Amino acid sequence: MVSTSEQWSPNNYVTHASYVPVLTSRVVSLLAPTSADHILDLGAGDGILSIAIASQAASVHCTDGSPHMVEYARARITEGKIANVTTEVVDGGTEVKAMFPVGKYNKVFSNAAYHWIFGSLPSNEARAKALQDVYDILPQGGEFVVECGGHGNIGEILVALVSVVKSAWAKKGVVKTYAEIKEKLWPWYFATNDEIEEWLKAAGFKIELLEREYRPTTLNNGDIGMKGWIDTFGFTFWEGLNEEEKDASIAEAVELLRGADWLEREGQWVAGYVRCRFKAIKE
Repeated sequence: MVSTSEQWSPNNYVTHASYVPVLTSRVVSLLAPTSADHILDLGAGDGILSIAIASQAASVHCTDGSPHMVEYARARITEGKIANVTTEVVDGGTEVKAMFPVGKYNKVFSNAAYHWIFGSLPSNEARAKALQDVYDILPQGGEFVVECGGHGNIGEILVALVSVVKSAWAKKGVVKTYAEIKEKLWPWYFATNDEIEEWLKAAGFKIELLEREYRPTTLNNGDIGMKGWIDTFGFTFWEGLNEEEKDASIAEAVELLRGADWLEREGQWVAGYVRCRFKAIKE
């Protein structure tokens, strides 16, 4: 179980991950916001997608576990004088039921966050409870719409990161096993569709749609795109290493990935994203 709430960099996110709120047409179409909807957005990151959704909704409450990201989102909302978007620091895995009364929001939405939320929780029982908590705060007929990393997501990047971490520690005379790296440094849990289905049904949801999509995703910033991705999302892997060891490890990971994710002709990096998407209803 890895804590990441204090480690997010809004500047890195905006520079290297601006595609995240852009590649959302499918999940936003499932949300189908209307002027009658009061929407809770869990893991809203920089708030850009929350702001876009708010143009079609009655209100959006933009939440994230990172105070830095919420501060960034709040500044964008204030700058744009957007009256129907509010912000709050909320841990989407443990605080939802405690923070929000039943029926305050008729739709709960999340994009690109639940693999982080699941990764912060210690067991599948805790992950199931996180979905149960969402069910409990929705009114009858309320909707739960999510896109997140699914099983197999960024598989090649994970192999490279684990490899270089093991190598960096071996140079220090320390043996790190795969199991230890996954438990202590790996910040995500990429659930299978079967797991998601089981957890949603156990909570009481009717599943309207559950799908898995392999979606290779072009990274920002040309040749430095993979380094930027690792800096932005892979920051937990370097715990216990100094800056020199971290930089050498990232450079090694980038070189390992050139054979899999570098498009020479286009001069761009592509990451092997696998997306899990679902829409579930509280009947």
